[in-house]
Amino acid sequence: MLAPLYLCLHVRDFPAQTLERLRPELRQRPIAILDGVPPLETVFALNDRARSLGLEFGMARLQAESFSGVAVARRVRQQENSAFLMLRQCAERFSPRIEVLTSPGEKNSGATLVLDISSSERLLGTPQQIAEALRNKLNAAGLEPSLATSGNANAAVLAARGCPGITVIPPGEEAQKLAPLSLAVLDLEPEQEETFETWGIKTLGALAALPQKALIARIGQAGYRLQALSRGEYEHLLVPAEGTADAAFNENVELEHPVDLLEPLLFLLSRMLDQILERAAERAFAIASVETRLKLQSAQDQEHRRVVRPALPERNHATLLKLIQLDLEMYPPHAAVVALHMRGQPARPQSVQHGLFVPQTPEAGRLEVLLARLRKLVGEDRVGAPELLDSHRPDAFRMTAFPSNTYSAQADGRRIYASALRILRPPRAVRVEMEQTRMITLSLGGRKLRVDKASGPWKTSGEWWTHTEWCREEWDVTLDTTLLQEQEKLHCRVAYDPGARCWYLTGIYD
Repeated sequence: MLAPLYLCLHVRDFPAQTLERLRPELRQRPIAILDGVPPLETVFALNDRARSLGLEFGMARLQAESFSGVAVARRVRQQENSAFLMLRQCAERFSPRIEVLTSPGEKNSGATLVLDISSSERLLGTPQQIAEALRNKLNAAGLEPSLATSGNANAAVLAARGCPGITVIPPGEEAQKLAPLSLAVLDLEPEQEETFETWGIKTLGALAALPQKALIARIGQAGYRLQALSRGEYEHLLVPAEGTADAAFNENVELEHPVDLLEPLLFLLSRMLDQILERAAERAFAIASVETRLKLQSAQDQEHRRVVRPALPERNHATLLKLIQLDLEMYPPHAAVVALHMRGQPARPQSVQHGLFVPQTPEAGRLEVLLARLRKLVGEDRVGAPELLDSHRPDAFRMTAFPSNTYSAQADGRRIYASALRILRPPRAVRVEMEQTRMITLSLGGRKLRVDKASGPWKTSGEWWTHTEWCREEWDVTLDTTLLQEQEKLHCRVAYDPGARCWYLTGIYD
């Protein structure tokens, strides 16, 4: 059985680092992040420069602003959530088994993840190399983490919280590595902190050296757990946080200044879409739909929401971005944009095996872009597939989006081709010879054709209460096309307009 190996990733003062990541000009300044309801805001997070000036957690806004040169900012949960999501995505590249111990919440300003990297040496290298690769990824994203590896998950957590940089704990050396660390790395209750301070216990090594029975007799069973933690012996059952397989990918961007031009918006949307496609590719997914929500500066219409759905799940960045661009050109936002949100719904990519003798069809992505250009040119209600309406009115239909997949039905291994009526617009005037109620001949193109079969008439009328009233008699007719030198007979539909007293050829059956 392989020995367990864990890597702990800890980002100290996560809200402050998130602000530095978004505003690089603040990296050389002391930063204090406030949380709470004004005017009762208190300091929630600090960076090292602010801590060295004497700022402390829980200070009021006026106290924090009294220090010269300190950048005081309010906490923005949406920015922290986006940064934490990016943190998890970087960690997922090294291990699929990740447990979130702490995330930016109400009382905690740090972020701590535990990764199970057991048996990853052959793929990713030694524990030192894995930690360095993960640190380089996060440094490139603007975060400065502390990392530690150990065969004991709790030992790795305490080392990451107490030691900056990278710490590698060999098997059997947990107590030795943890001994110099301060008790601050433990989650102690206020009463426990006061007790240890009274006893003069300041490090994990001093706590580990206490007599176990006497410690348990004075502070209870919690003493056994704290001492086992300080020795690196307390076992931890990893509970990885596994999201649903079809969870959507989200990206958020807040703008410092409102943007009212499409070109800079497309630049930002392109970067967000690139992140979504990269995350989808890591899970072998394509994108079935992209929802774009633009937060507007206007007080009347706060959000502009558009959804782009390609015919087939798409992986191509240029195709999806072009569809978003054409859609925003057709339906532009009514005011300047102050924030952007993009949501990509994943789906399994569709692969099609073409036959050797099947005509080549255009790529789904290019065809979708062409249809989007046509919709922009002639109108959205003029491009698509016709759908018959539930009405007796002749030629009642509407245009709908093309179906993503079109297959011909099969029965007993043979294809079934449904008969289709091709409507003639405008209908062609014809002459019909009747014998009582039976149709005898039909004159078409100057030729008189004999009627083999005729079914009808079907009398329809409706909407007589409007200006679009209609009244007609329809026949299904089979013509003898011997005079036209055609072997197959012609099946068509003929209509008679009683108001105009005229016959029309309205359609031909395939």
